[in-house]
Amino acid sequence: MKIINPEAWSRKKHYEFFKAFDAPHFNVTASVDVTKLHTHAKRTGQSFFKLFLYGAVKTANAIPELRYRIRGDEVIEHDVVHPSFTVMMDDDVFNFCTATYKDAFPDFMEEVTARMSGAKREVVVGDDEPDSLLYITSVPWVTFTSISHPTNDQQHDTVPRIAWGKFTETGGRMTMPLSVQAHHALVDGVHVGRYYELLQAWLDDLSDLEVQTPEEKGLDEAIRLRENGELERAKQLFLMLLRQDEKNPRLHAHCASCYDSLGEERQAVPHYERAIRLGLTGDELRETYIGLGSTYRALGRYEDAEALFAKAIEQFPDIGALKVFQAMTHYNLGRHTEATGTLLELLASPEPDDSIKRYRRAIAFYARNLDETYD
Repeated sequence: MKIINPEAWSRKKHYEFFKAFDAPHFNVTASVDVTKLHTHAKRTGQSFFKLFLYGAVKTANAIPELRYRIRGDEVIEHDVVHPSFTVMMDDDVFNFCTATYKDAFPDFMEEVTARMSGAKREVVVGDDEPDSLLYITSVPWVTFTSISHPTNDQQHDTVPRIAWGKFTETGGRMTMPLSVQAHHALVDGVHVGRYYELLQAWLDDLSDLEVQTPEEKGLDEAIRLRENGELERAKQLFLMLLRQDEKNPRLHAHCASCYDSLGEERQAVPHYERAIRLGLTGDELRETYIGLGSTYRALGRYEDAEALFAKAIEQFPDIGALKVFQAMTHYNLGRHTEATGTLLELLASPEPDDSIKRYRRAIAFYARNLDETYD
C-alpha cells in the first residue's frame, strides 16, 4: 500500500471537485463478448462464474485507479484488491463471500471454491470489511442495460462495484452485460474504458486458463489422431473420454465426426444430436449443424435435414455451406426451383464464401451422387 501525494497527482483538482459531491459515483454498463469463455467453461466442466470472476478481478488489479481508496484526508493505493462477492443460498437469499486474490489461476480457483463452500454454511451480513475489496455480484436472470448499487456513505465509500447479468446469444456469439460503478473522485471514464478493453482482451485470449488436465491431453491426442487420418484410433479414444465425461458437447461432436468420416453415419447421428442438446456454441455448433444435416440427408431423412438446416441458417445466416447442403435437401424433396435458386444466388455472390471452400470435396462428391443414400 502507498499514499498518493496530492501535490504530484495530475487529477488533484478533479479529486477535490468530485469528492465534495453528495452522490459522486458513476456507473457504466456495456456488453462483453464471452463466447470463448463460455465454450471453455462448457468444454472443461468448470464454473463460468468462477472463471469470469478471475478475469474480472485480475483485470481490475491491472488498473491502478480501481485500487485507489479514500481514507480520511488521504488517498491510498492498494498493492492488490480482492473480490467480495455474493453466493446464493436456499430460500432465494444470498450471502457475502470474500476471497484472497491469487494471480495464478489454479490457486485462485482453489481459494474461491473453499471460500464459497464455507459461505454456504452460515449467512453473515453486515460485518465490517476492509477497503481493499471489489464488491461483485451477478444477476444471471436479467440481461440488464443498467444497474445501481446501494452505498452507505456515498462521499467516502470508494470501493468499486462490478456486476454482470444474463447471456444473450446472437449469430452464434455470446454476450453479457457488465457494469462498473466507481467513485468519480478517483476514477474517470477513461479508466473504466481501459478496464473494458483489457477485460475483453483477456476474454479473447484465455491463455492463462490453459492448465491441461489429463482429460484435455487425451482430447488433444484424439484430435491429432483424427487429423492424421487415424480415424478408428481417434474414435476409440473419443469414446473412452466420453465414458469419463458423458455430458461434454465437444466430445460428442468430435466423436460424431469420426463416425461420419468412417462411413458409420447412423452411429454419428446420436452424438451430433447430443452435442447440440448439451449446449455447443459458436463455430463448433455451426460445424455440427452441417455435419448432422448432411448425415440426415445421406440417410434419406430429408424432412429432418430440412428442419435442421432452416434452424441453422436462422442462427448463421451468412454461412454459405449451410445453404448449399440445404439446396441438396430441397432437390431430394423435389423442390428443384428453390434448390436451383439458392445455388444461383451463391454463384452470383461477389465475394467467395470460405465455408463453401472448406466443404469443396464433400460437395463435389454429393454433386455426383445426389440421389444416393447410405446406411
